[in-house]
Amino acid sequence: MLKMIDVLEQSLVQNFTHSLNTHTSQFDELFNQGILNASDSALQKAVVSFFNRADAIESAQALDISAERIQALKAGTALKDDQYLADTAKIVALCLALETDALTQLEISDCLQDFPV
Repeated sequence: MLKMIDVLEQSLVQNFTHSLNTHTSQFDELFNQGILNASDSALQKAVVSFFNRADAIESAQALDISAERIQALKAGTALKDDQYLADTAKIVALCLALETDALTQLEISDCLQDFPV
């Protein structure tokens, strides 16, 4: 199974965790550029690997990705196309968050404690 941390540049992965707490639009641009610079085949394998998880469809739906787009992402085609890049970025970010255990490092406001993460 190919991990997303193996697909993207190391500096992008290292900055990912930090960016979760100090979100900037500049990082969004770097993140999208990192996806565009990634090997097509490696990115495709990592996304397909994500969708092999038992909870992948539910996770993608929770990220507000439509069923039609989920099918396109599962197929692994057009991951870098303009119309799918935002959805690809959501999947990549979730994979990175899971692989780096970044979700446990997030500071969650008390008012959101009852919502599942």
